[in-house]
Amino acid sequence: MPESPEAEVCARGLSRLITGYRVAEARCTQPGRIVSPARDAAAWADGLVGRTVSGVARRGKRVVLRFDDGSALVFGFGLRAEVTVGAAEPEDLHGAVLWLSGGPDGGVRRVLAFDKLALSTLALERWAPPPEGPPLDALDRRTDGSALAALGRSRTGLKAFLMDERFVLGIGNGYSDEILWEARLHPRRPAVSLLPEEWARLAQAMRRTLQAAVAAGGEIGFLDPFGAPGRFERRIHHHGGEPCPRCGQPLAALVSGGRETDFCPVCQVL
Repeated sequence: MPESPEAEVCARGLSRLITGYRVAEARCTQPGRIVSPARDAAAWADGLVGRTVSGVARRGKRVVLRFDDGSALVFGFGLRAEVTVGAAEPEDLHGAVLWLSGGPDGGVRRVLAFDKLALSTLALERWAPPPEGPPLDALDRRTDGSALAALGRSRTGLKAFLMDERFVLGIGNGYSDEILWEARLHPRRPAVSLLPEEWARLAQAMRRTLQAAVAAGGEIGFLDPFGAPGRFERRIHHHGGEPCPRCGQPLAALVSGGRETDFCPVCQVL
């Protein structure tokens, strides 16, 4: 499932493609995804028409389309992050479509289409700058070891801590495994037990892993708004039983609550 690197790549692509365009028409075939105005596809569409995209940003794992009147369309990804921009009508029934016109390139019409599996939530709301943390953004350079340590004062396991949006924004099931493997820390290690140097190692591993994924255009299977495929290959997530890329021992796999956790029992000792 897409996380902050894919959201960052998507936001950068959309910023280049649709900034300055005005929403001429909108449609959503999945009203259950709309959280504001709740489940009201007609009101959601009417509220978008006439607004001009002034910029695109990322908020954790979500993408924010900012409009000229101070409002914003915030969307979260579903099973995949297939959001495309083109000139032609979508060939099949998409989850949501925005028809855009009047852009800075002379009014070429563009169609912003969200695949049916690309959406978890859609919200039309007033834009406000993100508050000073917590929660911390996983891709923010200010999210260092000291900042993480200040929040990790419970016996919550490290994987649960990284995925908890009260503490850190942007990390899900897959990248948390990659980060903890990079940091050589067990996913069930209590957060409160970490030493300052271990928090620093975790922050460094988080930055290296997520920035590498952004530089690679997202994970394999992801398509950016230009249609370019991601090239980041996860090293351990969903690779349980295979050799650890670092020590060669078999990776362990645990399933809890329907989520798989993969780690190296040799490199990541509890």
